Amino acid sequence: MDMSDLKSRLDALDRHIKEVEERLKLKGIFSADHQLKASELHERYRLLSQKLEEEVAAEEAQGHHVSDLELSLRQWLDSLEIDMD
Repeated sequence: MDMSDLKSRLDALDRHIKEVEERLKLKGIFSADHQLKASELHERYRLLSQKLEEEVAAEEAQGHHVSDLELSLRQWLDSLEIDMD
């Protein structure tokens, strides 16, 4: 998996979240509480994508190649660290 594959997967996740939101809105069960949670998910997705891109760019700017495995591990670790206060 290269960086474009990872980006594609993150974009697919974002599209899936939006599709589920639309289905819930149509069913009339999308309450204010759910909207807050959905917005938090979108913000988390944005922060994770941004942080991953910054980390990879910093490593590659120093001449270090970021392997697919390392990229996946960084993504997983970043997802555990982000605090949504």
